[in-house]
Amino acid sequence: MKELTHNAKIAVLKILNDIVNADNIVKDVEVDYMNEIARSFELADNYMVEVNNLVTLQALAIVRTLSTDLKKEIAQMMGKMIVIDKDINYNEVKLYNAVCESCNIERNFNIEDYPPEVTISGAYAVPKDLENMI
Repeated sequence: MKELTHNAKIAVLKILNDIVNADNIVKDVEVDYMNEIARSFELADNYMVEVNNLVTLQALAIVRTLSTDLKKEIAQMMGKMIVIDKDINYNEVKLYNAVCESCNIERNFNIEDYPPEVTISGAYAVPKDLENMI
């Protein structure tokens, strides 16, 4: 994704950072993935200062202007960020779908696209001990 401008790279990381924080639990594997993407974008180590200073609405406006192919790649990164901690959180999925809708990305998060060992948490999750009772 080297064809992205600096501002677009920061916008992508802002959206990914919002997904990381959507469940109020930040895991090392999520931070590692963010850093991996920042390195692939060839950003300085202090990139999070710019990410934190960017408003989400600005990030969405920037992503909205990108090509369909780049938007698909961003959707893939968002999907990976959701499942990288082996848990699919309802708030993360809501955010993923909202970004896709806002940026005209023709994609919806589909749990069946991910390995069965991934857990589901959040508002509509069914605790494992109740699963058999339903």
